[in-house]
Amino acid sequence: MSWLKALTQRLNRFWPNALSHPRRLRWAWPSLLVVLLAFVAWWFSAFHEISDVDSNALTNAQATSGPMGWRIEFEPAPNEPTAASPDPETLVRRIYAQLGNGDRAKALATAASLTAQFPNFQLGQLLYADLLNISSRQPIHGDEINEETQPSALKRLQELVLEATRRLSHPEAHALQGQIPAALAFLDPQQAYVAAVDASRSRLYWFANRTGADGKPQLELLKETYISVGINGVGKLKEGDGKTPLGIYFIQKNLPGATLPDLFGVGALTLNYPSAIDIMRRKSGSGIWLHGTPSAQYARAPESTDGCVVLANPEMEKLLNLPDLRMTPVIIAEKLDWVPAGGASSLYADFKPTLNQWLQARNGLDPDVLKQHYSSRFERDEMDLTYWWPKLAKVSLGHYKSKPLQLMSVLRWHDAQDTLVVTMKDPNQKNINAYQYLRTYWQKEGSAWKLIFEGPT
Repeated sequence: MSWLKALTQRLNRFWPNALSHPRRLRWAWPSLLVVLLAFVAWWFSAFHEISDVDSNALTNAQATSGPMGWRIEFEPAPNEPTAASPDPETLVRRIYAQLGNGDRAKALATAASLTAQFPNFQLGQLLYADLLNISSRQPIHGDEINEETQPSALKRLQELVLEATRRLSHPEAHALQGQIPAALAFLDPQQAYVAAVDASRSRLYWFANRTGADGKPQLELLKETYISVGINGVGKLKEGDGKTPLGIYFIQKNLPGATLPDLFGVGALTLNYPSAIDIMRRKSGSGIWLHGTPSAQYARAPESTDGCVVLANPEMEKLLNLPDLRMTPVIIAEKLDWVPAGGASSLYADFKPTLNQWLQARNGLDPDVLKQHYSSRFERDEMDLTYWWPKLAKVSLGHYKSKPLQLMSVLRWHDAQDTLVVTMKDPNQKNINAYQYLRTYWQKEGSAWKLIFEGPT
């Protein structure tokens, strides 16, 4: 089989309508060059975060524009093990490292293995097609596609280039050792997991909570993986705006893929968007989930969803199989801030006296002492404190013989306002397997933290 036929078949696999004739493949050869140059530019600006790519990458990338004076290898050499990996991203990074080291034959072999192991991974198909082309003695030359001639193909190519950049530019897992997202102020040992999304890097971080009795978060990074967000980015304001919300949310339900359309892949974890503070800010929309990909795609473009956070099916399946997912916090940020593991506890130390005073007043008998903890901006279900106060006082006051609420988590969200999201569990239930959770939102007014929302989850 000629390299041109192989190239045509592989491109048609994921662009069946964009390429109907081999002459239209003239644009394929520059795309790898674009990705390589973007990668090299990032590599220099990121202080050599990827150590196995050297300065030869630029020279090698530029050299792809002419015929190659070496033999093309479609399969690994007999004494060379086939590249294998549980995820395609590892192989993508290996391909770029091999190209950076000037070993294009190995890069081609790795790309062949990548497409064989993950045939629906579209970025892998593009890399393999490009490597087939630049490895030929007579590579195809021609003008790149443009918006006038092939707008859909150009858009898809740009998405794949962005995906490659995002997959290559995120910090290595070992670089995050000893660090946690700054939003985590307190986690009780009973809180099994916490997740954080960095939309700017198309990345999800899933932690197991190993916190000790002192309450200082000690997290183990179970998984960090590529994700996709809204087609119009992040910062959701209203229904149908194609954006992923920013804030602190909690997992509600685990939905198996068998009960859902193919769009959702192997399954979904639903989130509580809009949250109480979203409703106070008059944000609208619903159905924001973490879910898998359609069966025809291994991954979606970095910005391509209706607002959900989307993972590859194998990664999503691992999350769905974890126990005790309900109430897991999910922090969705445009860009995550990281702090040393002990750094977040100072915020909780500042807030803890206020929280203890409120809990004490809640079990007391003086309504005025309790009411001073509530903001005049308090709102729940679009009703103000005047409406809610008699109900809050009746539920709270005089329960000094009850077991105290158990603090589960204190999470901080900082945008135009500084907000603490505090979740507690009520052990005063007859059925110990049906704990009632209470969630409160606090904001600073002057130097004091005040309640702006209180209600069941």
